[in-house]
Formats: sequence, structure tokens, C-alpha cells
Amino acid sequence: MEYHASPPLRSSAVKIVCLVKQVPRADSIEFDEEKKQLRREGVPLLLNPFDAAAVVHAAKVKEQTGAEVVAMTMGPPQAEEALRTCLALGADRCIHLSDRVFALADTIGTSRTLAMAIEKEGCELVLCGLKTLDAETWQVPPEAAAFLGRPHVTNSTGLALESDRIQVRRETDDGEETVEVPLPAVVSVSRSDREPQVAAPGDGRIDVWAATDLVDEVREYDKRFGQTGSPTRVLAVRDVTPERAGERIESVETAASRVRELAEERPAGETAWEKPGHLGEEPGASYDCWTFVETVGGRATRASLELLAKGRELSGKLGGSNVALVVGHDVAPAVEDVSRHGAEIVQIAEHEALRDYVPERWVAAVRSIVERERPHVLLFPATLRGRDLGPRVAGELELGMTADCVDLGIDRAGRLIQHKPAYGGNIVSVIMGATTPQLATVRPRMFEPLQPRDAGADVRRIELQALPEGTTRILERAEADPPPRRLDEADIVVAVGAGVDPAAIQEATQRAGAEIGGDRAACAAGRVPWGAEIGLQGRSVAPRVYLAIETTPGFEHLTGSVKAGVIAAIASDAGSPLLAAADVALVGDWRELAPALLTALS
Repeated sequence: MEYHASPPLRSSAVKIVCLVKQVPRADSIEFDEEKKQLRREGVPLLLNPFDAAAVVHAAKVKEQTGAEVVAMTMGPPQAEEALRTCLALGADRCIHLSDRVFALADTIGTSRTLAMAIEKEGCELVLCGLKTLDAETWQVPPEAAAFLGRPHVTNSTGLALESDRIQVRRETDDGEETVEVPLPAVVSVSRSDREPQVAAPGDGRIDVWAATDLVDEVREYDKRFGQTGSPTRVLAVRDVTPERAGERIESVETAASRVRELAEERPAGETAWEKPGHLGEEPGASYDCWTFVETVGGRATRASLELLAKGRELSGKLGGSNVALVVGHDVAPAVEDVSRHGAEIVQIAEHEALRDYVPERWVAAVRSIVERERPHVLLFPATLRGRDLGPRVAGELELGMTADCVDLGIDRAGRLIQHKPAYGGNIVSVIMGATTPQLATVRPRMFEPLQPRDAGADVRRIELQALPEGTTRILERAEADPPPRRLDEADIVVAVGAGVDPAAIQEATQRAGAEIGGDRAACAAGRVPWGAEIGLQGRSVAPRVYLAIETTPGFEHLTGSVKAGVIAAIASDAGSPLLAAADVALVGDWRELAPALLTALS
């Protein structure tokens, strides 16, 4: 799939299509243990908050340039409510894709249909929310861009139109950067500088399109739409809400001791150098498991080493080798890292053009490798870069991909079993794909890296063909100190609320080797950067120990730490729900308790 040349803008104002989705309110979802499915009846629905931010962004551009804003959704008839919200937020009109053949589409099926509708409508800019809060899906923006053949930018926090180009300020795992891409383009939005304000549903034109509005004829079992056009299937849905001890403890010393005990009882996903036996029935075929290795400063990231450790188990069950794919420039340190952390084969793809992360070049490089080598399984870390790169490659090759997995397995046929969280991680869907290569992104800290050994790996080089120059220009880059990715790597994460001054616990935090994040209110108050927001609309973290200090006790924030090993909490209000959601709870003044507890844990 090639990038289209950017046509000049029309003499009239640009048209912006906002892709939106109606989602159930996450804190109202319940699991039916008897039927093993979610109860959806009577659950209130709302416009996905990230999509609302995208519409607000579009309305701001409309004020500045006179752009036309069109909201588009794919869903059942009741999704009209979300479009009415979009009209109230500033959309001029709406398009509702509603047809039974669209039902049960995965992200590839959804992206393909949306791309068809965008091509029919025509526009210069597509704005999407960063992800959906129900299925925690990050994939539609890059995959839709792949079907459209347009450049894409993810994680936008601000944008400005400049003639036939758009400048986008975006968050990265290391800080922030400003990039410029030509129109037409696709941009996903992580937040807006305006909070969406909706007093009442808006009035305006809503056009309803069926499949026959997109194609001349709909065939039986049409592989362009819905479930038949979707390469992944949900096998089961499970409630995995963790049990928390809920212990109120009087002294800091006792609390610290109890935290350590619980942490020992609840190790992270265990990994081992010893590979399990081949699961396939004789004479079953053997396959390799590949891991895309993300690098920072030339070294492999912890998230990559975690996947490589899990890869030994998966490759053993597949009867093949554990392969590390190292892409970039000056990657010798990373090659050493992966060789000592479980890789049996290291595939190196180096190129001067891969010194900086420019999506077009990296997608072209990884796509060419996937097409040539056809790995049976390819895993990406679910970092901001992995969520950008992996889905774009999947979209261009129309391969099934499962996002943000929290566990992985192999069945006897050699298919990858993927456990994907939803609704903040309390619900997990078990998914299997029908296409090969089988792709997945996996959350950080789901597995433990292997203890390093001086075990030599077979190092091979992949010769890359000429890479595209790329239409994306990096205008500015600012690295944060400390970088947001630190929250993915720390053994101890401290989350503060708006009333907590991080400077007051900084020294104790450093002694404990902990990293500081915050709830949404703390970010809005400027206590911690937005990149360190923890919650359903921020980062999900899974440290061994998570300490919440006077944070908001609502569902949105609490779901950000569902996968933490042990949760400790400090609140001055003895009746705070925050304390009930923790394993170990202390009541009192955080100024005294937090430094003392962190010191005891260090």
C-alpha cells in the first residue's frame, strides 16, 4: 500500500471528518458469571471521551479557518445519540454507517469500512480519538490511515493548519515533539486544551449510509465487512478483577512489612530460560516467535526484554527459535542486550534513515521484513511507538492484530492465544487470529525479563531496500526529565492526587527507587505532567508496588493500576473508597505517612 501524493487544497475551506464511537460507561459494566458475558442491558452510553476531544479540536480549527466538520460513526441505530453530542460540540453534520453486515467487525474490518466511507465523502483531514475506552483499542487510526494510504500522526495534543500541511504537537514516551505532515492526513487525539461541554444534544443533519452506499453490491459472506471481513475472533470473555486484601494498618512499619509479603506472594508473569517442549502433534511443523525490539539510546527497552523472555516459552511450544528483530541505527548495544536476555537469533535491520522515528520509513522497513520473512508470531511492546508502528503494518498487510495484550499462549495448532483487557483491565477477552503472521502488542510489565547470561545468539543481517524519504518532518523535539516511559519500568509507582505536592515526597521517592505519576486532577492542577497521568484515560501501570496518595477514588483512576502487584493507599478520610480498593491502607496525613512508608520500603 503506497502513500498517495498530497493533492493541493481546494480553494474553499478544508473538510475534517471526525471518527467517533459510542461506548458503554465503563463503571456501569457488569459481568454475568453464568453466561460468561457482559451485561449490556440498561448500561448508559456516551461518546468516547477521546473522540469528544477530537471533535473539540476540529471545532477549534473551524473557528480559525472556516473548516467544515463532519462526524462519522459506525454502529447500531442508538449510536445516533453520540452523533447528536458531536453536533452539540461543533460538528456541522454527521454520517451514520449502520448496516447489519457491519456488525462484529474487529479493528481491521472497522478500519476498512471507515476508509471506504471517508473516500466516498472526501476530506483533507481525519481526526480520531486516541483509543476507545471500552475495548482499549488503539489501532483504528493507524489502520484506517493504511487503508486510505495517508500519513498518520498519533497522540496529538494540539494541531494547526498551515496551507496544505498540518503541524501536530504529539506526546511520546520520552517527552513531546512537533511534526509536520502534508494533507490529506489522519491524526489521533489524546486530549484537547478545551474540555468538551455538552448541555444538550445538538440538532443537525445526520445521513445514514448502508453497505450499498459504499459498494455496488454486497455479496453473501462479504469479506469487506463485519465479522467475515475480520481476521480475529473472540473465543471467550472473563472477569479477572483482582481480589484486594483491604487491610487497614495502624503503623508504617507493619504496612511496609505487609506490602513486602504480598509482593513476594504475587510475582509478575514468570519466565524461564528453559524452553518448554513443542506442543504440536507429530510431525507438527515448527515455527519461530519474533519480538520487535524497541531501543532508547541504542539499548533495548525493558518492555522489549520482557517480551523476549516470554518469547522463549512461546517459541518452545512452537518448536522453533526465539528471534529478536532489532531495527534502527547504531544498534550494537541493543544486539548485546537481547543476546544476553534470551534471544537465540538476532535479526538486525540497520539504516541511516532509521536514526529518528519517522513513521513512513519505519513502517516501510518493518513491512518489508514481515513480507519477506513471514514470521509466524511477531510481538510489539504496547508503548506509544509500538502502538503507532504495529497497527500501521497490520493495516497495510491486512493482518489481524490484538492490542494491549496482558498474556499470551499457544494452542496445539500453533495459533497465538491473546488475552486482551477491556474496561480498564477488569474484563479480559481471549482472542485468536486467522491470518499469519500473527501480530500483537503487549503491555509493559506483564512478564519478567530473564536474568542476563553470556549466551551467544546467531546474529543475522537483513538488507533493507531504499526507504522512502517520508512526508513527515520533525520540527521540534523536547525530552522530558524524567521521561514518561519510566512509569512502565519502575518497580514502585507513586500516584498523587491534586492536593499532594510531589516535591514533599521527592527525596523519599528517590530513595525507594520509585517513580511519580498522578490522577487526572493532579495533571490538570499541574502537579505532574500529562504524560504521567495514570488511569483509564492515561497510562495503565503494573509495578510490583503501587502507592496511591489522596488520589481520586473513582473508577477512571483506579483502573489504571488493576495489574499492579500490590496496592497501598494513604488517605486522611477513613471512609474514602480509595482505602477499600487497596491491599494495605493507612489513614492519616500523607505528609507524615508517605515519606515514612517509602523510606521503609526502600
